[in-house]
Amino acid sequence: MATRRYKEKAGYLRRSLTDAQLAAVYRNLTNDTGCPSGGMLLVGYGGQVGTVPSDATAVAQRDAVMKAVFHVFWADESEDADRLAWIRAFYRDVYADTGGVPVPGEVSDGSYINYPDRDLADPAWNTSGVPWHTLYYKDNYPRLQRAKARWDPRGVFRHALAVEPAERP
Repeated sequence: MATRRYKEKAGYLRRSLTDAQLAAVYRNLTNDTGCPSGGMLLVGYGGQVGTVPSDATAVAQRDAVMKAVFHVFWADESEDADRLAWIRAFYRDVYADTGGVPVPGEVSDGSYINYPDRDLADPAWNTSGVPWHTLYYKDNYPRLQRAKARWDPRGVFRHALAVEPAERP
């Protein structure tokens, strides 16, 4: 049975990538350090999503027009380091002007939690000063923390990017 290994990263877009970002995409997809199983998808977003208030669900990104999905797939464990290095460098290059991550602003609007990316919580890859939970949830994180404190106060449901319970007074 073949093993499929992959890494995905994402960024919501409020408008088109900047010229510098487009140059980074081109550079990373056409240079000799790329890989045939890596790439970037632009997925249309918006429509009815924009009719829901940003604080109505955990997902706050309501005025995004696209989602950029960076991906790489491979089969052999011996390729882990090379493939991860490639996608990390690609993502960091595209978001170089905002500390290597899609900081909410005029162009970007954070990231998509269904592609959990531990690199967003790692200061070696996220040099923006914006915490990972803001990239995913924006201003909704404190409400999620209160829900976590109420429904999972012992932290039974955990992973590397789990919502931390709010501090009790």
